[in-house]
Amino acid sequence: MKNNLLKNAILFCLVILASCDQGFEELNKDPNAVTADQFNPSFLLTTAQLKSAQGDHNTSLYYGTCFVQQMASLSNVGIFDYHGDKYVYHKGNNEALWNATYGNTAKLIEDIIIQTEGDADFNNLHQMARIWRTIIYHRLTDMYGDIPYFESSRGYYDQIYKPKYDAQKDIYLDMLSELEDAVSKLDATKNNFSEADIAYNGDIAKWKKLGNSMMLRLGMRLSKVEPATAETWVIKAVTAGVFTDNADNLMISGTDPTGTSSDLANGMSWTISVGTRSPGKIAATFFDFLNDNNDPRLKHTVAVYTDPTNISTKNTDPAIQKGLPNGLDRQTLEADPSYNPDSPGQEHQYSGVNRSVYAKLDGPRMFITNAEVQYMMAEAAVRGWISGDAAAYYETGVSEAMKMLQQYDQSATITDQEITAYLTANPFVGTSNMEAALEQINTQYWAATFLNGYEAFSNVRRSGYPVLTPINYPDNETGGLFPGRLRYPDNEPVLNVENYNAAVSSQGADNYITHVWWDVAN
Repeated sequence: MKNNLLKNAILFCLVILASCDQGFEELNKDPNAVTADQFNPSFLLTTAQLKSAQGDHNTSLYYGTCFVQQMASLSNVGIFDYHGDKYVYHKGNNEALWNATYGNTAKLIEDIIIQTEGDADFNNLHQMARIWRTIIYHRLTDMYGDIPYFESSRGYYDQIYKPKYDAQKDIYLDMLSELEDAVSKLDATKNNFSEADIAYNGDIAKWKKLGNSMMLRLGMRLSKVEPATAETWVIKAVTAGVFTDNADNLMISGTDPTGTSSDLANGMSWTISVGTRSPGKIAATFFDFLNDNNDPRLKHTVAVYTDPTNISTKNTDPAIQKGLPNGLDRQTLEADPSYNPDSPGQEHQYSGVNRSVYAKLDGPRMFITNAEVQYMMAEAAVRGWISGDAAAYYETGVSEAMKMLQQYDQSATITDQEITAYLTANPFVGTSNMEAALEQINTQYWAATFLNGYEAFSNVRRSGYPVLTPINYPDNETGGLFPGRLRYPDNEPVLNVENYNAAVSSQGADNYITHVWWDVAN
């Protein structure tokens, strides 16, 4: 009797459980969840591209442009901006690029790559993401050195919450291989995801040029540390096809001209635009280079603002323009020969960025340009790595660098006659003296990367040109030596202590004078 009752009870439970299970999956579904077949990962590309031009710009502007003496400031220790002018440390802006990359863009790109892996329908998106990955990681490793790369942004997928730091050499070799493979797999016959691509609107030919031009940049970065490797990759890039016109330039523009949302405006422009933010000043080193060579870019680049918060106070009269020497503060300024005690104000007598051109909130932020590509090919020709006329590459670089200003604003148009006059007065020095040629090419590269602090700082370290006199402001981070990198964020030796210590042991002290792997120019 008991056995029959037990059997009946078990049977009843099984029937109940079976009937409940029929609705169990539906009851446990999140009605707000987005499934793989509902979500298009191309939307992540749009955000990643926009965020690549946002959130990090203070590191580029406040450190990079000042390190290379394009920008200057009277700010001293403790002030929140332009710290590179005096080689001083500011936690927030020293870490801005690191935090913006790992906290946002790197994760977005990793999501695209993983979600589209092996899916033929998303082939081009997958390759675009791989190329974009090199864009965000190469500037990160150039500024800090060894960084988490292979295990980066793998917390959700692989439960790696404390990624190891990878050697910059390994990172570079992987990025170069990634570029080569991604470019080879881009396919113009497949979906180009034009609706998501705010850089090239899905133009596959331009994406291939971008990948190859990045390959050229990364290959050239190795010119001193591993010249044979550099030559191999430079040849590959040029043979495959790099930028040929300013229409190829990689730039991301802001989408809010009003500036009501700093997340949608051009981040760099937002920082140097009118308002309560300090716009900084044009460094005397940069100003003098343009002025002494009668460079037509000068009239579009500089302006004096007697009221820094009001763009209408702009004065572009060449007679009153002058650059601010780096390394001065409001106390030491008045002893400098450049200072005029009869002029109103202190810093307001020095030229600032012409905001009508460079501070448009919906204007572009440049990542890599045809001018840079032409200068790199000029250098490669001088070194004998590629065929072609170094002088022709150089002249095209100058021309494209000047015409590029139109992409910021049509008011900054430089005529063909002005360009011809400049090249006549500043001809290519020729290839018989290699060092003189490299100096001329890379000094022009420095001018062409105005406000791209990451690239300007990297190429000055790589090439050694232009030769800059280091700053020795009291209590600076380098003891008066030219900086080699930025420090890791303060929380790394706490949150990722084992891997941080391994990186410091391998690379060198975590300070501003340790050099990154490829930087053997100084």
